[in-house]
Amino acid sequence: MHYFVGKLLPEERGSIPYLPTTAELLKFLEEKYPEQTALSDENRTVTYRELVHHAACRRSLLMKKGVQPGTNIGILGRNSIEAVEWFLAVTSYGCTAVMLPAVLQPEVLAGAIPFYEITAVIPDAEQMPKLTNIQVPCIGMTEEDDTPADAKAVKKTDRAAIFFTGGTTGKPKGVILSHGAIMRGSLNGTFRPGTMYGQTLIAVLPFTHVFGLIFSMLSGLYAGSHVAVCGNMNMLFNEMMRVKPTTMIAVPGMADIMLNIAKAKGPMVLGGKLKTIICGAAPVPEKLHAEFLQFGVEVLAGYGMTETANLVSGNLSMELHPTSVGCQYPEQEMRVVDGELQVKGDMLFDGYWKDPKATDAAFTEDGWLRTGDLARIDPDGFLYIVGRIKNLIILDNGENVSPEEVEAFYYRSNLIRDCLCSECVINGKPAIQLEVLANPGVSDEDVTKETERIGKELPSYMQPAKIVLRHEEFEKSPSMKIIRK
Repeated sequence: MHYFVGKLLPEERGSIPYLPTTAELLKFLEEKYPEQTALSDENRTVTYRELVHHAACRRSLLMKKGVQPGTNIGILGRNSIEAVEWFLAVTSYGCTAVMLPAVLQPEVLAGAIPFYEITAVIPDAEQMPKLTNIQVPCIGMTEEDDTPADAKAVKKTDRAAIFFTGGTTGKPKGVILSHGAIMRGSLNGTFRPGTMYGQTLIAVLPFTHVFGLIFSMLSGLYAGSHVAVCGNMNMLFNEMMRVKPTTMIAVPGMADIMLNIAKAKGPMVLGGKLKTIICGAAPVPEKLHAEFLQFGVEVLAGYGMTETANLVSGNLSMELHPTSVGCQYPEQEMRVVDGELQVKGDMLFDGYWKDPKATDAAFTEDGWLRTGDLARIDPDGFLYIVGRIKNLIILDNGENVSPEEVEAFYYRSNLIRDCLCSECVINGKPAIQLEVLANPGVSDEDVTKETERIGKELPSYMQPAKIVLRHEEFEKSPSMKIIRK
């Protein structure tokens, strides 16, 4: 089997050990990178030694507040240095960090707190008003004790965090991740082209998403990087000019915004040192990779799920395999059964919170995770995601059409910004509909001609029977994926 690590510097392979808990990670960081810059924002810079100290002082505060190890603690707020310190403190104290998205409304929070058995909430100042009627203690995000407390003796199999997932369809579920799963995902995220050391990253993806917390944050810390913490997209370009990142972790929608700004204002708006953008959470259009190359930036694709604690695969050969999500990471397995990708390894989640039926349905009898993704693996070990099983359109002629596969053809066009393929009914029969949002400045006439041209390149059974031109943005999830109704 081919592995993602194929292009890494030989002298760096194995230079970072697999550490199975966040408690062991903290000890490792203080010993290996003590005086290097760990985190920064526009107001504050923290070394690795200081990061470990602040996490220890926050553990002490948990103890003095009477928080019992083994309980669930909610972390509620936007990305911040304090949120990182609290995540490390909560998990190394032996509690489970329930990562509550900042977009949650007060009434949703009121229901989530008892359901997830949250015994205390750590909100930032912006979120505090939402907790007025919440009957659990609140600990301010900026609070910490004056003296440090040792980490608890947590184990690889202990529960570390709960993340919400619902993809772009369905009701959100609480994904339970162990220390071992999170740390395997964090280690995998250090495997990058060239050197894994000396990188500067910006963490703008929400820490309530595994891609944001694990790949964008913990993987960066694992390799001794300088991680600039960005609270929202409005601050992104100011942060890029401030810290001059070498690597970005992004979703394709965010990368597309960065590309358009760079086209309009020049590449220096990206900071001047950016070399790599690693994209996941949604398909990466070929044109995104091609257009960024003109600025000397390589866009790399990856694939993963919340249930796999980060990426399953990564593509370091986009020039040879432009539509692949790459080769699998070490210490895990993947297979395709009846068209569905299934994976196995110690990066897998432990189940959905209080949902044994959904947990059982997620696994095969022999312990493989059913990803729900249609996929194929080529002879070189490169993985290709074709679509989602539950999104399949079944036509009356028996053909099964993957909407994502149809959309991929249209995303290659420079005239089309976004598109969505779905099922409609024409003359009482299921048919394919495509909604298209053109790039700014493209006329309806031109985009209509473009969709007609592309349609003729598709197999007849995949050709949309109905084209709808949109003039407003699609509704998107927090990870900037179009929500399928």
